Amino acid sequence: MTARRTLLIILVASFAAAAFALPVPDETPANVLPALALTIFTVGLWATGALPEYVTALVFFAIALAFSIAPAEAIFSGLGSGAFWMVVGGMIIGVAADRTGLGRYLAHFFTRSLDASYPQIIAGIVIGAVVLAFLIPSSMGRLVILMPIVLGLADNLGFGPGTKGRIGMATATNFATFFVPLTILPANLPNIVLAGMADTLYDISITYGVYLLMNFPVLGVIKGAILIVLICYLFPAKIQKTNDQNEAPLGLDADGKRLAIILSIALIAWATDFIHGISPGSVAMIAALFCFIPGLCVIGYDDLKTSIGYQTLLYVIAILGVGAVISSSGAGSVIADEILKIVKFTPDNSAHTYAAFSGLSMGFAMFSTLPGAITIVAPFAGQVAESTGLSVIVVLMMIVNGFSTIFLPYQSAPIMVGLRLGNVSLANGVRLILPLGLISLVFLLPLNFLWWRLLGYLP
Repeated sequence: MTARRTLLIILVASFAAAAFALPVPDETPANVLPALALTIFTVGLWATGALPEYVTALVFFAIALAFSIAPAEAIFSGLGSGAFWMVVGGMIIGVAADRTGLGRYLAHFFTRSLDASYPQIIAGIVIGAVVLAFLIPSSMGRLVILMPIVLGLADNLGFGPGTKGRIGMATATNFATFFVPLTILPANLPNIVLAGMADTLYDISITYGVYLLMNFPVLGVIKGAILIVLICYLFPAKIQKTNDQNEAPLGLDADGKRLAIILSIALIAWATDFIHGISPGSVAMIAALFCFIPGLCVIGYDDLKTSIGYQTLLYVIAILGVGAVISSSGAGSVIADEILKIVKFTPDNSAHTYAAFSGLSMGFAMFSTLPGAITIVAPFAGQVAESTGLSVIVVLMMIVNGFSTIFLPYQSAPIMVGLRLGNVSLANGVRLILPLGLISLVFLLPLNFLWWRLLGYLP
């Protein structure tokens, strides 16, 4: 272990110890301070990267169990959450999309069909990334599939390393893979964690259709359009046609076609879950199961041995467990009471509630991982809902405003990975993400407020 990692662990542990020593009223439940300290320690390790995410997850489980900070059913509540099974199903679908070539086929189709001009190719990349998000519920998986194709296309278009055209295409791939899918329920980890928190803490099922309706039109479609304009402005370029440009499109074999049918049916089931009531996690697992059925079989059992990221599954269980520990120990109520005293949410000012709770989520996202920020904020959404008269699900949706409005690349692991995969400097990443965040703050979030009012979710 490096000296830097050791120093970070000591620093995070110091903050956790300070929280453990906070003065509290005598009537405060005994597990409040231990739970608060463990939360700060766990989220701090995730935020700083002092330890690998799955190792931090194991540390959380060990400390919580050893010191009986919460009941075992709360610590491991993530295993019973539909969000966890959504991740499992999404991983299997992602492996199938990679093995059958369906992901490459779709990415190639969209990036090759719209290359008449530079703005058109940027739009094609963004549209392709969004379409993949509906079919492949893993931002990392989509990046790994899409980025090599886009970089190869950049070479064919005459955009060599370091050129603005190549940077624009790489950042379009990276940012469209992350930002727009934050408004599609199973597509990114923060979305799934939020759905898991709703299920674990409030026994509320966030349906695919409601999530999409509330978030996709403004924070998805309009933000995607703004992203295209920003990239074309910040990294302008002109396409130089080459002889390699008209190469034959990729084909799709029988396995790929069967998987396309399975995913199309799953997509219909996700979009209509408000009618049939089957949870998104169940749909994902059923779709994953069909990938193994003899006759349909588009994936082999051996494919899972090396392709499934079991470390990610541990991370997801721990993320959901942290939220449950905060809630069951009473720490969430204590934090909420203090925040409510300062912010003073009232039932007659929905604009204030929307701005304050969205801003609170945004603030925590600056100093934590995005899933970690959700676990901190979600446990007191209930008290905010009670104080304002809004429904819990509407207050929870305000957290989407927070984790979809970020200002620096370090706030998102997929964005950092995408910058590396695309060989884009951190400075160029900041050049795009900062104005996008500011536009979201000043324009998109108020517009989203008006959209929710139009839908009837806000008075």
